[in-house]
Amino acid sequence: MSQHLPITWVEISRSAILHNIRTLRRLLSPGTQFMPIIKSNAYGHGFEQLTKILTAARTAWIGVVNADEALRLRQLNRHAKILILSFFDPALLSDVIRKKIRLPVYGLSAARSINAVAKQLQVKAYVHLKIDTGTSRLGVLPADAVRLALKLRALDHLVVEGIFTHFADAENPDQKVTKRQHALFANVITSIETAGIRIPIKHAACSAALMLNPRTHLDLVRAGIALYGLNSIESKHTSVRLLPALSWHTRVIQVKEIPAGSRIGYGQTYRSAHAMKLAILPVGYWDGYDRKLSNVASVIIKGKKCPVRGRICMNLMMVDVTGVSSVAASDRATLIGYTGAVRISADDLAHHAGTINYEIVTRINPLIPRIIVA
Repeated sequence: MSQHLPITWVEISRSAILHNIRTLRRLLSPGTQFMPIIKSNAYGHGFEQLTKILTAARTAWIGVVNADEALRLRQLNRHAKILILSFFDPALLSDVIRKKIRLPVYGLSAARSINAVAKQLQVKAYVHLKIDTGTSRLGVLPADAVRLALKLRALDHLVVEGIFTHFADAENPDQKVTKRQHALFANVITSIETAGIRIPIKHAACSAALMLNPRTHLDLVRAGIALYGLNSIESKHTSVRLLPALSWHTRVIQVKEIPAGSRIGYGQTYRSAHAMKLAILPVGYWDGYDRKLSNVASVIIKGKKCPVRGRICMNLMMVDVTGVSSVAASDRATLIGYTGAVRISADDLAHHAGTINYEIVTRINPLIPRIIVA
């Protein structure tokens, strides 16, 4: 690359994001709209970077987690319909409503606050009613949904534009739980419509439901992890081929020879059985490289996988480059990504750390620069 790079950086592939959008849109049922989700620093990929890509792609809807993200997004994108999915600071309501940002409601008190602020501003506030169909997180319970919907209708500065739920087990190839939640959601909608209330936008499908269960597509799908080319579904259960958009790189800061029998790192958890060449990298658990990856993960240097030796430190890690010739300070080391045919994926690190790919990428320190590449 021609541009100057920091010592540790994350690259985001624009072409991979656009490929994933095209791939996912082709799966949509006729008339279903597409909402990319960029909450939590765009799943670690960089909030501003993803906003630039989605703005250029003229994405109609974008989903975020809270009012702070929504207001930041509105500064970067004047035209998208922005939906807050989870919560908001009441102190930000005036700005949120003025900037035509959609709000979630799952209780009467918050709805009344939204209505009061909208009335003060002499505008309408657009809200989406959240139904808890089985995740036991945010949302009004189905038994209380009609009662709340009727009370929302009485608030003259609210427009109930949408109604939504979230699936608890959508990535499971056995769609039994998802089908049960979908049926419950459909019953809630029917009951609300029987009460004389029509809500135009109904949405439930996340990335996994988008790919595994077309019946859940409804009016809008919310694509989170799949947007980034990561999957919550085992590959044997889907033919959808996505491209990972994120790669993570750093540079070697020292190369040293250590004799056989040397102990490496805190707690001296690794003992070299032979003379070893170590490369020291300026990445640790502060940067989001999990301590559970100690002695089990690898990085790629000069096209070869080099195993991590010793415990991951706060700001440093050590890797065995004994089998790699001519390694020197400033050489690139790839923590996630490809070098030629050699690959380390977020799924690989998740397997070693006993977690999921979501956590691997979202925990990459947001202070590390994200750079958009082709």
